[in-house]
Amino acid sequence: MEILAEYETANMNESPNCSWSFLTQNGLDEEYLFDNDSFENDADLTVNCSELHQFGVINCSHTDYLCICAQELYIRACYAFLKSNPEYFSYIYRIIGTFFQGIIFVIGVIGNVMVVIVVAKNRNMSTPTNCYLVSLAIADCIVLVAAVPQEIVSYYLIGNQWIWGKIGCSLLIFFQNLGINASSLSLTAFTIERYIAICHPIKAQTVCTVERAKKITFFVWFIAICYCSPWLFLTKIVPINYDVSYPTRECTFKLSREQYLYYFILDIIVFYVIPLILSCILYSLIGRILFTSQVSKNINSSSGNGPHDTKRNNSARVQGKLIN
Repeated sequence: MEILAEYETANMNESPNCSWSFLTQNGLDEEYLFDNDSFENDADLTVNCSELHQFGVINCSHTDYLCICAQELYIRACYAFLKSNPEYFSYIYRIIGTFFQGIIFVIGVIGNVMVVIVVAKNRNMSTPTNCYLVSLAIADCIVLVAAVPQEIVSYYLIGNQWIWGKIGCSLLIFFQNLGINASSLSLTAFTIERYIAICHPIKAQTVCTVERAKKITFFVWFIAICYCSPWLFLTKIVPINYDVSYPTRECTFKLSREQYLYYFILDIIVFYVIPLILSCILYSLIGRILFTSQVSKNINSSSGNGPHDTKRNNSARVQGKLIN
């Protein structure tokens, strides 16, 4: 994947006649760029490909077509060589990965499904808080189902091979992003509801209702679905030229990585930075309210103005009035 990213993001203005013959005809000594390693030697090529990051120190000017062409051809050669000779995961890695991923998947799915069932079957648990917890449980289930099984299967496939087809590629990427974003929005709504219930208890009686919580949950999922829907059209299946006897394909981006940059930045801001800042502020206010109320309670208790003392004082006043 590192070689693929390096190859896709290589920004080189190669000459229209860029080829190995173009380099040799112009008298380029390959030792100038490649430290005595040759394109024609697979062993040397493997060594160079494993150290492809060293290309970052080669500074080609925009007019130096020899240097630019040599870089482009070398990256292509490394890319083609590594793509046709993929590596498999070791047996130890497969066993350990399958074991821990399987535990996460089973416990996570069963636990979240039980939350939904328990809340649905007990009417007395129909509260605003539980509405958001159910939404969060569903979002977590979606992420687990969309991500973990594919991760386990990939341990036993060659390279980046994809076996779920074009529709599976679009749906799994869509549901992974949907679950993560819906989970973030559900947590944010839950935090706001807790803040209102604790810091404004009188207002919470009219604001924090079950019906309102259901509407907010529906709105959260509507926003998440609309926001993630482009992923249904931003992925594709491409063939991989692996040196195997059967056809192989991989699930990848339809556009270049640079074109997704603003989408990723918006993801981070809307579903991570803003919820994180908002949660920190609201929980700080909740903590301050709880702390000050506890301090006030302790002060009243130590000064003898507790409930029993208040009752005794009121009784003494009543008796004094009766005597008079």
